[in-house]
Amino acid sequence: MALSKGLAGVIADQTRISSTHNAILSYAGYPINELKDAPFEEIVYLLWHGQLPSRDELAAFRFELVSQMALPYETVQLMARIAREPQHPMSILRTTVSLPGTTNDVKRDEPPRILGKMLAAIAAIIRIRNDQPIKHAHRQWGVVENFIYLFSGKRPTASEVKMLNTVMILHADHEFNASTFTARVVASTQSDYYSCLTAAVCALKGPLHGGANEQVFHMLETIHHNHQDPVEFVNQRLAAGDKIMGFGHRVYKNGDPRAVILREIAKTLARDTDNMAYFDLQEQISQVMAEKTHLHPNVDYYTALIYHCFNLDAETFTPMFAACRTAGWLAHIIEQQARGCLIRPSSEYVGQTNRHYPTGKEENAID
Repeated sequence: MALSKGLAGVIADQTRISSTHNAILSYAGYPINELKDAPFEEIVYLLWHGQLPSRDELAAFRFELVSQMALPYETVQLMARIAREPQHPMSILRTTVSLPGTTNDVKRDEPPRILGKMLAAIAAIIRIRNDQPIKHAHRQWGVVENFIYLFSGKRPTASEVKMLNTVMILHADHEFNASTFTARVVASTQSDYYSCLTAAVCALKGPLHGGANEQVFHMLETIHHNHQDPVEFVNQRLAAGDKIMGFGHRVYKNGDPRAVILREIAKTLARDTDNMAYFDLQEQISQVMAEKTHLHPNVDYYTALIYHCFNLDAETFTPMFAACRTAGWLAHIIEQQARGCLIRPSSEYVGQTNRHYPTGKEENAID
């Protein structure tokens, strides 16, 4: 069999959840451009059930999700201790995700309840790290409005809800990406939801996956605060063989369709929050990258500025990614567990062969 580095181009399995065929992202057959303004809850329902909900189903589903946006007292107490540790928030989230898996009601923790807990937990990590009190969801609000309130402490405007709603939809799923495939591998063993999600969080933490958005903003900060020429900065990094985070994609060779949508949101938020200096930097960097490398911005590039405009610290950008992607992770866990097939690929051994352990020699004897 031909070896494909990083499994690039390898079809590992089939899925009904999402597709990037012909570089067009779609969820259950619907192109993302047609879904970007739908309610987030409707897209979660679509990913989990393969079809859009009726009006009554959507209302009931929204109420169920919002009702679960709370954490058990014991979990909050433990989080209050670990979230203040000088560790990256993704390390805190990794431990937090596994905590509910130790409770006695794990068998009752179905996807709606788990998604609600994940959103509440990520918001709580942000609040605790900022020495702010944990907020509680309002059942008459939607999921996105509540999520913003839970991590910011302020009721968002309709415009803010609309924009983050789109961000969360665009990040909800992306077929067999690294963290999703990790979750599916664990799910194939018929392990529980929390084990699958913990593994997915571990994969998302890496700078080549979810951590890229954090690195993008660190780059923007470095250029901005040091008053550097962005063109010169990029040229120097490229000459040194360094990677410019937020550009290129294994699937989208001619540009990430999500980035096109996110660019407009980043521009609007930057204008409304007095952050146009960062957006202007992004425009200059994007132009020189296109000229020098023919690489285009990916989903992480503009998301970094968007999260900054929501007054979030760069270290919390990847947990925010996890908040969005949990919906897709759960969809893939459900699908994989229903398959009942263990994921166990083969490998090609390239080490030494025909070696034999020496026997009968004095130096191998045990006194």
